[in-house]
Amino acid sequence: YGLVGSEMCIRDRRCMKGTSTNNYDKKNHYIEVTAPIAIPGEDQIRGVMLASVSTDSIEDSLDVLYTQGSVIIGLVMIFLTIVAVFTADRVVRPLHQIAATIENVSAGYSDDVLHVDTFTETKSISEAINKMMGRLKLLDDSREEFVSNVSHELKTPLTSISGYAELIETGIAKPEDVPGFAQKIHVEASRMIQLVNDILQLSSLDNASEAGSEPEMETVDLLTVAKDCVERQKLNARRAYISLNCLGESALVHGNRALLDELCQNLCDNAIRYNRPGGKVQITTACSRDGHCTLTVADNGIGIPKEAQSSVFERFYRVDKSRSKATGGTGPVSYTHLRAHETVLDL
Repeated sequence: YGLVGSEMCIRDRRCMKGTSTNNYDKKNHYIEVTAPIAIPGEDQIRGVMLASVSTDSIEDSLDVLYTQGSVIIGLVMIFLTIVAVFTADRVVRPLHQIAATIENVSAGYSDDVLHVDTFTETKSISEAINKMMGRLKLLDDSREEFVSNVSHELKTPLTSISGYAELIETGIAKPEDVPGFAQKIHVEASRMIQLVNDILQLSSLDNASEAGSEPEMETVDLLTVAKDCVERQKLNARRAYISLNCLGESALVHGNRALLDELCQNLCDNAIRYNRPGGKVQITTACSRDGHCTLTVADNGIGIPKEAQSSVFERFYRVDKSRSKATGGTGPVSYTHLRAHETVLDL
């Protein structure tokens, strides 16, 4: 059967024992298969059948497939790379725009509105940043205005004090005028001290808030706080020709006495400061059956326009800029005119 070579002989012997064999000659590109031949009913093997098939065409097809497959895979990889770069750029570009806008904040606030509506997420981020920048710009503008007002209020009494002191020092002032000049110096100095105290108090409250320190809490009667406030503000009300009184019932709350006193003082001071000659200011305390306590400061003063009421609790904010230098103060112009010229403190 034409079997030659040692390998053929080995497979021939295996086949004569009844075992089929197969072999792939990769070097010569052919496949050989042998099968034993036996006569039915006999156990003896009569011969061996050999089948040999060339694999040249298969090898050529595989070579073409590998070559074309490599080209196709390469093209697919290039395409996927381009798609990935384009997608990444599309995703990252709006983030770069948002980052650039945030970096520009350090150079100052602009009136440009950030519009990055590429994705739902970037749209939400843009809206949040616009709101934040609007609030920061408003705070920055208010702070600049506050610094300008404080500078003016400090400069005015300092100029007066310096002028009166110079008149006394040089002897130009008549002896009978010295007491009057001294009184004016005292008034201007007191005004400066009050302004500085207001600024220091703001700084103290900020530091306490940042440090996370909690004020000491105790049981406080709002009626006592209101009566003490009326007693302290009585002279200011009389000078402004304002009627000031307190009424109500005992209202016990759990809070910090000093801060509640300061709160009531500020409300009452604003109610007097932004009132009219002959006006009225009334402080009322009440306590409901369910223990809900209120302190109300009401007046019939100038009030606050409806469109400005949403901003009055912002620090340094003033409704009427022309009154800032005349009235002084460091906070919102009037907490006392929010609701029909009335402020209610719920505790």
